[in-house]
Amino acid sequence: MLRFVLRRLAVMPLLLLGVVTVAFVLSHAVSNPLAAIVGERNLDNPEVVAAAEERWGLDKSLPEQYVVYLGNLAQGDMGTSFRTKAGVSSDLSSRLPATLELATFALLLSILLGIVLGVVAARNRGKAVDGGIRVFALAGSSLPVFWVGLIFLFIFYATLGIAPGPGRLSPRVEPPPHRTGFYTLDSLLAGNLPLFEDALRHLVMPGFIMSLALLGTIIRIVRSQMLEEQAADYVRTARAKGMTMNQVWNRHVLKNSITPVVTIVGVSIGMLIMGAVLIETIFSWNGIGTYAVESSRSLDFPAITGVCLVGGIIFLVSNLLADVAYAVVDPRVRLS
Repeated sequence: MLRFVLRRLAVMPLLLLGVVTVAFVLSHAVSNPLAAIVGERNLDNPEVVAAAEERWGLDKSLPEQYVVYLGNLAQGDMGTSFRTKAGVSSDLSSRLPATLELATFALLLSILLGIVLGVVAARNRGKAVDGGIRVFALAGSSLPVFWVGLIFLFIFYATLGIAPGPGRLSPRVEPPPHRTGFYTLDSLLAGNLPLFEDALRHLVMPGFIMSLALLGTIIRIVRSQMLEEQAADYVRTARAKGMTMNQVWNRHVLKNSITPVVTIVGVSIGMLIMGAVLIETIFSWNGIGTYAVESSRSLDFPAITGVCLVGGIIFLVSNLLADVAYAVVDPRVRLS
């Protein structure tokens, strides 16, 4: 197992270097960063432009800027945001907990509901409940999240008034003392149950919408795997030994059917986190998704490159965890 993990870790620095290189080159090739720094009106002022180029290191060639960026990155410095004038690492560290809280809630919801609904569909194959669950899974995987988000806001917030509006907390509600950056967890640690309830209510709708695609995938995987396992030889053997069908399903079929979910969940963690751009924009969720959108609009290249780097790290770590989890479940994978 140790050799298996070390092989995966050895490749990660090279992959991250590739992510940084592509993000750096593309972000600088899109447009002139000086427009974001000095503004369009000052582009014709040579003194202002020269001062900005010297201040931000843009008077150097692109390869020189790249070498300087890598040197700073090796020391943990992602650069300074053109827009916020703060360190990119500081901006990302303040925004990341909001995205992680949303993605964690969506992930847990996907796993719990996906397994339960997949089992219910498989055990009621061909019945109306099976058809309904399959339609729900297909819709969740097919419908665009921005459309679903807007529809949910219109129905449950604007029309029925039973769900809170956008944001992580209600207006004029102060966030809990910062410990983890997760408002739900921090409010519990502070012993503030009304604040926890408010934070949880704001988390439910965007988290559910964010979970729909993964939820639909897990439902289909669990259902198909359980139906496939049901026809396996060991099921007939267990039945011949006197086990009831419920015992066979609970002790053997379900366990073997969940194994593929480990892989899809591990791969989807990065997609959930970095795919939060639309959800965070619609629900005014102050995470790295909205930070990426704001940075792209203002051509904030250090911030864009920083977001790409964090995204690359998240994808690589989530895939590594998926590989390790699958290797634990299936020892044959360690030999590959």
